[in-house]
Amino acid sequence: MKKALVLGAHLDDSVISMGGTIAKMVKAGIQVDVFCFGNGDEAYTVPGDSANAVKRFCRDAQKAHEILGCSSFECYDVPDFGVMATREFYQQCIRVIRQHKPDIIFSHWWNEYFQHHGMATLARDAWNQAGWACSADFGVTPHSAAKFYHFEVNDPLPDPSCIVDITDTFDIKMKAWMCFEDAHDHLGELDNALAARALYHGSRIGVKYGEPFRQDFYIPGAVKDIDKLF
Repeated sequence: MKKALVLGAHLDDSVISMGGTIAKMVKAGIQVDVFCFGNGDEAYTVPGDSANAVKRFCRDAQKAHEILGCSSFECYDVPDFGVMATREFYQQCIRVIRQHKPDIIFSHWWNEYFQHHGMATLARDAWNQAGWACSADFGVTPHSAAKFYHFEVNDPLPDPSCIVDITDTFDIKMKAWMCFEDAHDHLGELDNALAARALYHGSRIGVKYGEPFRQDFYIPGAVKDIDKLF
């Protein structure tokens, strides 16, 4: 079975950025695992309601990823604004990559606010280091995923290398998104924005709905047969 791993800064990033692609992969028989860090403690609009927000957001995220068909969903349970490039979080990314042994990895791109920016660095660099013979406490067997893709959450992803046709799974993505019952309070009406964005990306490849990705070449591919260059 082919495997994909999504590394997100927050509980809802995977749904917003690539919910349709996750559902499409699952329908194709691909195992999808999701790991994130921020626990939703800032997702509240009533003073003093942070602890309840964490419970609600974690509950909703679990339900959303079940709808998408994810094989596993794990949150490292740290404050939303505490997500940044640190030694501890870097180690956890390495651990998760070695644990799930994905063929491909998805995570953030840098041109977003500091938590997403930090996550882009953590995930991309851990993709590389998870394959080294080191840090045995976070997985004895090194693992190198074949490919790494960046996704967009808040801001447009520049120069995507591919756009996935999610016309057949867009409804599943929106059903998963609607699980976040309190999201409208702190994010506004994101439903229309998600639809508009998917329509735009779909129009670029001649389909109704699409999600963009940018392949990372931080780890270069090996070419032993020169014909593979063509």
